[in-house]
Amino acid sequence: MYSITPTNISFSSDILEACVRSLATQYPCIDVSVIGESRKGHPIYALTLGHGPISYMYNAAHHANEWITAVILTKFAEDMAKQIHPTWQSWTNKKEPGNPSPQSPWYERITLHMVPMVNPDGVDIVTKEKGPSIWKANAIGVDLNSNYPAGWDLAKAHKYSRGYTTPGPRDYVGPYPLSEPESMAMAAFTKLTDTKMTISLHTQGEEIYWRYRDYMPPGAQELAQRLAKASGYMLEDVPSESSHGGYRDWFIEAFNRPGFTIECGYGESPLPISDFDSIYKKVYPLLIEGLKTQTPAQE
Repeated sequence: MYSITPTNISFSSDILEACVRSLATQYPCIDVSVIGESRKGHPIYALTLGHGPISYMYNAAHHANEWITAVILTKFAEDMAKQIHPTWQSWTNKKEPGNPSPQSPWYERITLHMVPMVNPDGVDIVTKEKGPSIWKANAIGVDLNSNYPAGWDLAKAHKYSRGYTTPGPRDYVGPYPLSEPESMAMAAFTKLTDTKMTISLHTQGEEIYWRYRDYMPPGAQELAQRLAKASGYMLEDVPSESSHGGYRDWFIEAFNRPGFTIECGYGESPLPISDFDSIYKKVYPLLIEGLKTQTPAQE
């Protein structure tokens, strides 16, 4: 079947917007919303599928030079919509939401929110403006995945000790937590949707990070092991230089619920789009595993 999501070209905010519009037209089961705007005013899109009582959040491209993760998540949204589309009319005609059984299809048990490009300005710097390949930050040089409240002071102290004291391509934590419209939008949307589990796509290393400090959300370790088995990725602890201030860190600390960072692919970021197929082959079953019935948030 024809794919709307191009998987052989570099993504940009414009290409994502075109994909979102086409997907919403082709698959009415996809609900498109704008959860905020970037520093340059680009919309931050969320694609929502399913109508279950449990909300999950998948997100990608917090870091600009990890833009291939936006392709992965957009393609995943399309593939999931293809599953739902044949039955969409029947379940939208239901007057009352059902009480799904454990055997119900995932889209009757779960509402899945996907934010494929948290950092549209930064992605454009790398892919459209041909900025430096080390560029991870947003338009004004703040590393969005170091801008969340969890351990932000520790992240600041660590980054400052390494010389990242001012806006730049990477590792500047910002003037204060949630100083950026992009991170603020993600935090607000996570709270609004009462997200029970989150998966954040990054690159690279074929690793899964699932712990933050001493927090052990119920069921997180078991689910981490399942994600590792599904993908072949290794479970690892976050390197010390990246161990605070991230979205996943904040989610675990704020809600004591399972949160995962998936380091997709292997090589040097930005990974080439030619790696897409090999990466997607491993990440797709991991994302599917996250939607299976006996997830910790449902027990």
